Formats: sequence, C-alpha cells, structure tokens
Amino acid sequence: MSAEGAGPGPGPGPGPVPRSEPGSEAGPLCPEHGQALSWFCDSEGRPVCAACAELGGRCRGHRIRRAEERAEELRNKIVDQCERLQLQSAGITKYVAEVLPGKNQRAVTMASAARELVIQRLSLVRSLCESEEQRLLEQVHGEEERAHQSILTQRVHWAEALQKLDTIRSSLVGMLTHLDDLQLIQKEQEIFERHRGHPYR
Repeated sequence: MSAEGAGPGPGPGPGPVPRSEPGSEAGPLCPEHGQALSWFCDSEGRPVCAACAELGGRCRGHRIRRAEERAEELRNKIVDQCERLQLQSAGITKYVAEVLPGKNQRAVTMASAARELVIQRLSLVRSLCESEEQRLLEQVHGEEERAHQSILTQRVHWAEALQKLDTIRSSLVGMLTHLDDLQLIQKEQEIFERHRGHPYR
C-alpha cells in the first residue's frame, strides 16, 4: 500500500508515516496494526506496515524501505541466478555435443587397434594358443565395453544435469511471473535455498 506523505527514509530513524485504515488494502495485513505490509524492515528482514515504521513503532531506528524496492532487488537476484544457470546449461550442452563424441571415437579407435595387434601376434602361434587368443580377445572386448559404458553413463549424467537446471530455471521464472511483491519477499529464503546454483563435474 502506498503511504501518503513522507515515508520512511533509507537509513536509521525513519520519518513519520501516516497510518492506513485497517483492511483498506487487499492482501496480508500487519497482525499488530491491521494495515497493509507495504514496507520492508532490513534490520528484521521482514515486511512491516506504516505504523510499525513510524517513530513510535516497533521498527523505529531501523532501516526501512518500500516493499516494492525490496521485491525489485529480489527479482534482480533471481534474474542473475537464471543467467548463471543458463550459462551452466550451455556449457554442458557444448560438452555433450563436442567432447563426448570425440572420447567415444578415441575409445573405438584404441579398441580396434588393440584388437588388430592381438590378432596379429596370436596368428603366429594360433595352433598352439587358441585358448590364450580367446582370453585376450575377450579382455580387449571387455575394455571396449567398459569404455562405451562410461560414455553412456556420462551422457545420462549430463542429460539429468540439464534437466535439473531447466527445472530450476523454469521454477524461478514461474516465481517471477506469479508471485507478487509480498509473496516474493516472504519466500526469499526458500527461493535461494532451493534454487542455489549446483556445480556439475
């Protein structure tokens, strides 16, 4: 609610704020004074009404500012968070598209070279070492399978990471879209605890 006349200043010792009639504005009201919570007390970290912000109110001497200003500050923080998440998503997407295919190709090439080397060496003693040949070929095949499995596991991991980042970003955008100033302020701690940036390796 906008208070007519002089409002609380940005520093300690707020100026006089005219009282509002209880219930004159829609939305949550101050439980003590029944007025709209149109101000924000930085000292207590919570929304307050004009009566709380007055010289005789419970927040006298505190740093008081309008709730819209605090809400705008939170929106800017959320936008910054979304941008950081978008950069993380772009980095993961680039890694999956450019690095993993190269790793996969190198694994295939190395496995193929190892297989050819084993075949060449064993061909000289095939008649005497059939069982040894089979064992070595299976070992090479096992290494190749493990390399492929590692690549698949990484793909799943980064796909899940991208999904999580997209979910967080969508949630933050939804909050920007659907929460009013007071709801945004009241959910500040929840927002930044639930959507803190997640580093991925």
